[in-house]
Amino acid sequence: MAIMGMKWASLKDDMTAVLSIAALALSGLSFYVSYFYKSQQLEITVTDVSYNTNQGEVYMTVAFSNGGNRDAALLRVEPALWAKRGNKANAEWLPLDTKVGPGVPLTDPKVPTIVKAGGVEVVKLSARLTHDDAQRAAVETEKGAFLGFIVATMNSDGNLYKLQHPVARLDMDSSGHIRGAEPTIHQSLGGFRNLDGAPPGDHLEKNEKTPFVWADQN
Repeated sequence: MAIMGMKWASLKDDMTAVLSIAALALSGLSFYVSYFYKSQQLEITVTDVSYNTNQGEVYMTVAFSNGGNRDAALLRVEPALWAKRGNKANAEWLPLDTKVGPGVPLTDPKVPTIVKAGGVEVVKLSARLTHDDAQRAAVETEKGAFLGFIVATMNSDGNLYKLQHPVARLDMDSSGHIRGAEPTIHQSLGGFRNLDGAPPGDHLEKNEKTPFVWADQN
């Protein structure tokens, strides 16, 4: 019995030592992850887009998911129209920055803002776009006008990024009247990259990342 008791005591000591080492290793790993290991990840997903044609109002919701362990800065996010500026020959993404009403902010919440590490920030956008302006911005080869977004971000190293991408196509008939809308983005976009996407958008099939899109007829 005495021998068994000694063995049990020895086993307990060994287990205690192993657990102590494991706890120390876990603490060291946690310290490393918190203070030395850097993971910067930001995913941008458009969840829904709507265009009230007869009221001339665009609404969009964009989700920013920070899967890294460092905060991210969201500097700018706004809806945009693919159109020509003044006498320029080529079209570009022009921000829609006119409020739909005095009490309705362009972004809710306001930007700039911070997307916390491991967190999600959902930003609602609203802006005025007359159907005449939308129809003048139609791309003849695509038989429609394109709505997109402009996003500017900054990572914890202070690096700046700008993304532009189409999110919806306004379908137009031969008379130039808006008949509906369809999504032109079917994926999340990395928030820490520079992207200057032009219409018609990506060519992926509809999936779980495809936003809900609609527009009433004009």
